[in-house]
Amino acid sequence: MKSLEAEGLKQQLLDKKASLTPALRKATCDEFDKRYIFESTSFDNGDFSYEDVCFLLEDHSRIFPDKDENVRKAIINNYHAVQMVHRFAEEHQEITETIVKDLHQELVDGIIPGGLYRTRDLFILGAKHVPPNYLKIYKKMDDYFADLADPNLTGLTKAAYAHLEILKIYPFMDANGRLARLLLNYQLELEGFLPVSITKGIRNEYYAKVDEYKINKNAAPFTEFLAGLEIKRINAFLERE
Repeated sequence: MKSLEAEGLKQQLLDKKASLTPALRKATCDEFDKRYIFESTSFDNGDFSYEDVCFLLEDHSRIFPDKDENVRKAIINNYHAVQMVHRFAEEHQEITETIVKDLHQELVDGIIPGGLYRTRDLFILGAKHVPPNYLKIYKKMDDYFADLADPNLTGLTKAAYAHLEILKIYPFMDANGRLARLLLNYQLELEGFLPVSITKGIRNEYYAKVDEYKINKNAAPFTEFLAGLEIKRINAFLERE
């Protein structure tokens, strides 16, 4: 199983991290963050190139007259939310309702009101799963945080759950996908793994694994999918000079 292979690589990963200087660790992290934010943006909207994203992250005041202003804001917001995740993970703060709402508020800052559970039902065009009635969200989110606090839920299984259940509940009016990807990486970092990026090129495979959870409550296919991404990420990290 890929999950076991990924777990088996964790100690090598931790040893490699420990051998790097703080400056090199930060440079490696910053490099991934730029790529992640670009891929997270292009997952939903393809107007911004990788170079555009890099320029914007270097200078938040940069304007793109021919591109959607809300997408420009979302890129900057995503950057700040990613930094929050790194900080919380480094402080070993577990995922809580306050943190989830704060991350959501950061993601949509200046676009829509953030950190507020939705107050109406949503129907996602083309989706096989209909998110729960908005009146059920508070109970479902309470259950979500209780499950995350279960000491028996660990490793890649826990990271997969942190991601999948948010996508199933869809607790906010917008930015649920971006939030779920952030929470996936947040939990991966808490578990001692590296953050991963779900690219547009593997979107169909990703959706199929997510749907298997949403419809059949089966997280195993996504967990193995995640393990494959993690193995590639760790091996690339280990091979760096």
